[in-house]
Amino acid sequence: MGLIKKFVALFILILYIILIISPNKSFALSCSESNEPRELFKRHDSVFIGKVKESTYEEVGTLNPKSRVTFEVNSGLKGDNSENVTIVTTAGSEFLNGKEYLVYAYKTTKKNYLYKYEQGELATDTWCGGTKEFSLASYDLEEIAELKKRMKFSILLRLFRL
Repeated sequence: MGLIKKFVALFILILYIILIISPNKSFALSCSESNEPRELFKRHDSVFIGKVKESTYEEVGTLNPKSRVTFEVNSGLKGDNSENVTIVTTAGSEFLNGKEYLVYAYKTTKKNYLYKYEQGELATDTWCGGTKEFSLASYDLEEIAELKKRMKFSILLRLFRL
């Protein structure tokens, strides 16, 4: 019986130490920036509606392969979007061939991209980056349209003040 009591006491002590000396940072997935469409639109370098043409994967020596998705752009909402745009995606993002998406993409830098960095690439993710299937994007599109109207009005006001 004495051995069981010592084991339980040791277990409680270890648990107590773990709880008291817990790390300051949490590594759970959480979106630290706003997912509101207007904020997403302002924050991203390229926003477009496009249909997935092709998905490719490249082994880069990390846990996850680097994936690229090529979209046929149907409507460019922000940025310099050509007829076809290839973006890199984050782990967990899944894009189905032939499906249409509203894509919020950002230019990669050495600081904001975990995989094999290549200058000039655009990246997106479906977890916190706002990118979603087009069928789920009506609210985003309404908010973006309203924001663009306000931006045009603001530009006109500035022009008339000159």
